[in-house]
Amino acid sequence: MRVAWGRLRALTRSHVGSRARWLQLDPWWVMVMFAATATLATAGAWLWTHQQQQQFVHAGAEAALRFVDRRLSAIDIELASLTRDADLPMPLSACPDALVAQLLQQSLASVLVRRFDLVQFGSPLRCEPHGERQAKPQEATAPAGLSIVPGSQLSARPVVLRPLPRGAVLQATLDPYALALPRTELPSSLLTVPLRIVVQSSPAGAQPIWDTRPHPGSTPAALTATASSTMYSVSVRAQLDQGDLDAAIRRQALWSIAITWLALTALVAAAWNRAVRRARLSHRLQLALRQRQFVPFVQPIVDLASGQCVGAEVLMRWQHPHRGVLAPGEFIDEAERSGLILGMSDLTMRLAAHQLAALAQAEPRLYFSFNITPGQLREHDFPRQLAQIFGPATVPRSQVMLELTERDFVDPAACAVLAALRADGWRIAIDDFGTGHSSLGTIEQVAIDRIKIDRAFVGTIDERTVNRPVLDAIIGLARDLGVPLIAEGVETRSQWDYLAARGVASAQGYLMARPMAVADFVRWYGRQQPGAVAPMLPDTQRALWERMRSPGGLSVRNRLHLHRLRVYRECFVGAQAVDWIVREQRVSRAEAVRLGRHLLAAGLICHVSNEHDFDDDWLFYRLVPPPAETPLGPVTTASLRQALLAASDFPWRNHCRGVVRHNHCATGCELVDWIVRRQGATRAQAVQCAGYLMRSGALRHVFDDRPFRDDATLYRLG
Repeated sequence: MRVAWGRLRALTRSHVGSRARWLQLDPWWVMVMFAATATLATAGAWLWTHQQQQQFVHAGAEAALRFVDRRLSAIDIELASLTRDADLPMPLSACPDALVAQLLQQSLASVLVRRFDLVQFGSPLRCEPHGERQAKPQEATAPAGLSIVPGSQLSARPVVLRPLPRGAVLQATLDPYALALPRTELPSSLLTVPLRIVVQSSPAGAQPIWDTRPHPGSTPAALTATASSTMYSVSVRAQLDQGDLDAAIRRQALWSIAITWLALTALVAAAWNRAVRRARLSHRLQLALRQRQFVPFVQPIVDLASGQCVGAEVLMRWQHPHRGVLAPGEFIDEAERSGLILGMSDLTMRLAAHQLAALAQAEPRLYFSFNITPGQLREHDFPRQLAQIFGPATVPRSQVMLELTERDFVDPAACAVLAALRADGWRIAIDDFGTGHSSLGTIEQVAIDRIKIDRAFVGTIDERTVNRPVLDAIIGLARDLGVPLIAEGVETRSQWDYLAARGVASAQGYLMARPMAVADFVRWYGRQQPGAVAPMLPDTQRALWERMRSPGGLSVRNRLHLHRLRVYRECFVGAQAVDWIVREQRVSRAEAVRLGRHLLAAGLICHVSNEHDFDDDWLFYRLVPPPAETPLGPVTTASLRQALLAASDFPWRNHCRGVVRHNHCATGCELVDWIVRRQGATRAQAVQCAGYLMRSGALRHVFDDRPFRDDATLYRLG
């Protein structure tokens, strides 16, 4: 058992990976469930088998009675014929030769009866087929109707009695197997049931007609059923012995337990797989992509000679709804492995194209670089998608730079697509130059507009390493090729001076600015270039948004989604919004859709479930009010974060939810109680502070897919 459980835990780690210490199957709960299931399965098997065997016994008695009635009817016809045809002297004082001959003839002709006898109760005289015979007088009284005198066993000769006037009885000694029940008379389901069936006319004796018990008489009867004839004075009783019933229950219990355990194992596996899927990063990335949580961030590119901003690189960030902005290092590897990077890159480019449209059109000398992958180049309609995303209404094609890492230039198909894109007017740059395996011949085949030096070589400028000659070689190679260089990861002034002295055209890094949201970049650029930026379109967007929410604007109300059967509150329809923009702005429907997408990219409107871009369709959208920050009052989140990480009095423990055990976590109620007790804050402030702790990364939901709640929801340290 210990070995099996160890293997199960190893399998757990292989499925969950680094999260194995947070998520495990709970062995005690699983064993309790299996024990309870075995008990319930045994009890259910006993009840079901008991009822089933009782039905079998009743069915056997009914089938046997029908057979006995038919046989007795045939015998009764023969007895009645003999009574009618023979000259019976009553009372019986002698056996005439004609009577003996008639008895002999009827006995020889009958199939079921061996011989017919005439007996007088209280008299020793018996008329038999072989003549008259004196025997011991019958002491019992004559029966009231047709009845059976049983033999001692199944092969014995039972006797059927037919009463006659004045105490005489006509008896028929049957063939030993005349009343033996044939297999064809029973349903096929009863042939394997060990039953004993007897027929009787009185409780004194019974004639066995069926017995398939493996050990007759070893145990007492457990189940019995009696069926009485409405035609004759006989009844049929079927019985099942206790030993046979116990054996049937054991067999059925084993099957029931096996089937129930298999079903329970399937349920446990389904619950565990669901927990594993929720814990896996790929599942959360799929959900985030469907809800459009990946947003563009921008890092400026500055000319080293003049210090002016000449462009920017658009980077991807995960705008987690509960944890804030997450850097690519947390998800980019899994996104590339799972293929989700294609949809994430497409979403980031679309949002950036709308958010940067105003700045790009106001400053045509700026360019914006976007990272693409070989998977995107393998898409046959990738050039068409680029043409749809970038254009005169968003970021012009001439201001777009497509970046591809050096190692991706080895792919001949990618090079062919890049050459076609370059011929169509797109600008191409090699990213992370010096770390891949591209050949100079490939670089010469594809016209390159920029080469970006990897930050690993830039970082060697302040150090005495062997890599600095490699950096100088890259600079010399780019000079010979006539391709401008961009240095990544510039963080010190000495790096700036070194690169500028050797003719590197531009650079990006923390020395100039960190990656920032598009709105922050627009403000940063305005401070760096005073007076150079024309009035931004966001002011026009804000005005359009204000008119939308005014009394004469859009029809905003609760709406029923017929497909999902759900009511969405305070929303409007995309197609109706397009109609309104066409009337309000006096533009075409295509331009109205573009304006709506600008509003959605700016965060002023959103789809009701954050799963669709704005479109001229019957989709529901909401107007997003500007966020309002609520002060935390006396609670300081920074100090509380440190206190939580270093707390020794906090009840971190293991929690079991079904068959899954979550290690080293706490409920939302426990967290709120601790913050209230530790900081002296109100409960509302504590809940708000816990939400800030989640956005700062100090606290996480066990599956990273729920906001903070003051309830039994589980959380762990980030």
